[in-house]
Amino acid sequence: MKPFLRISHSAWLSLLVLGSCLGYFLLIAMAPAWLALTLAGWPCSILLALLLFVLFFLITLLHIRAAERKP
Repeated sequence: MKPFLRISHSAWLSLLVLGSCLGYFLLIAMAPAWLALTLAGWPCSILLALLLFVLFFLITLLHIRAAERKP
């Protein structure tokens, strides 16, 4: 069975970064009050920013691992 879309690993990671940034800015535009809420004493905006930082770090690690496997 052929895959529906033949996109490289780097392209998938780039789309993941683009989608998460777009989702973050859509959240800011559509529901800014959600970011003002607190969770365990921390504002949700800070927690979301830290989560995105960790996500981007993991994406970078995945990209490095994929680049090392290429001949």
